Amino acid sequence: MYNFKHKTLILASSSKSRQTLLKNAKIDFLVKRPFVDEDSIRESAVAGKVTLQGCAILLAEIKGHQIALSNTEAFVIASDQILECKGIGYSKPKSLEKAKEQLRELQGNTHMLHTSVVVFSSGKRIWHHLSSPTVTLRSLSDIEIDDYLEEVGNEALKTPGCYQIESQGCHIISSFNGSFFDILGLPLLPLLEFLRLHGLVSTKETMVS
Repeated sequence: MYNFKHKTLILASSSKSRQTLLKNAKIDFLVKRPFVDEDSIRESAVAGKVTLQGCAILLAEIKGHQIALSNTEAFVIASDQILECKGIGYSKPKSLEKAKEQLRELQGNTHMLHTSVVVFSSGKRIWHHLSSPTVTLRSLSDIEIDDYLEEVGNEALKTPGCYQIESQGCHIISSFNGSFFDILGLPLLPLLEFLRLHGLVSTKETMVS
């Protein structure tokens, strides 16, 4: 694992994809799940004319701040992702029926995945980053959508696009532009660069006895 100068690193997310990305990068971290009403926050922000990009940053900030307030000695990472297609924002579907509706709207089109990441220290945000990779879905018939949802089941409810590009979701995607990590839900490369530049991570692996 990499050494964080004896500082604890906390990921404020229950996302398995984000946890896996950090684990694969050999980063040592704890997981603390924030409890926020994302739908209400997003709806209020959009009603207040906040852009979808701004919403992605705002939600990450609220998640990170909640965990950072009770973990002031740690560095807290939080992230969020909002899908935008034709000016409309999409969150994770609540049911397979809703997933089918979303896939009908997204199929054959290119959408953006506004993906944010923030870092808190001593209860305050010290850095943030936003990226917006694009993904194009294949043109799909209702039968293909039904077959896909039957195959992936509730996994379709875990992402705003109803797909996980690293697994079976790749079958409904025709192309993408941007970082693969960002599409998975965490701008990993900018995050690692920030951690290195601020002495929060070493390039030497810590020996574990």
